[in-house]
Amino acid sequence: MNINTNKYLIPAAIVLAGILIAGGYVFINYWPIGTLSSQAAADKAMTFINKNIEQGVTASLVNVSSQGSVYQISLKINEIPYESYITKDGKFLFPTGINLEAAAIETPAETSAATASFAQCLTAKSMKFYGSKNCSWCDKEKELFGTSFQYINYIECIDSATGGLTKTCQDAKIESFPTWQLPGGKMESGFKTLEQLAETSGCLIK
Repeated sequence: MNINTNKYLIPAAIVLAGILIAGGYVFINYWPIGTLSSQAAADKAMTFINKNIEQGVTASLVNVSSQGSVYQISLKINEIPYESYITKDGKFLFPTGINLEAAAIETPAETSAATASFAQCLTAKSMKFYGSKNCSWCDKEKELFGTSFQYINYIECIDSATGGLTKTCQDAKIESFPTWQLPGGKMESGFKTLEQLAETSGCLIK
């Protein structure tokens, strides 16, 4: 990724990844104790992020939703989408989240002919994979396919010249990475195992 891209990703990382303490969270000690509404929690998170981001760059809220004991916050920095989480009492801000109830992440050592056939089937079913070079979960998704990832219809969403979201991904209304376009055109964000992709697509993993 070039210098222009990093100029915006570095300040974002300061907030969403860099200033993590005590095991992966940010403690915002001036927030009151008690359950906050989703909008109030999102407003406080955005205020904190914008106070700590590089001058001249602004983070904007896209959406906030309840996810168990936390709120999931979708935001954009320089048109690049991020997802963060905040506890409902407004005390802890997390740069990312991992669903521990989801299936274990697969990391096959090598690519088989079956994996290549599976990847080709996904593309034949018009599935598309929207991602970013700076997205760690996109990298994990690619690792599942190994060299067979070449058969996946992958769309890079970060413009290497501007550091912002490409027009293709803006038109597709991509709000987070990774995002899969499913058969029929429905968009679904988040990391998916090969089994989940097989169930969604009807393609077989042999």
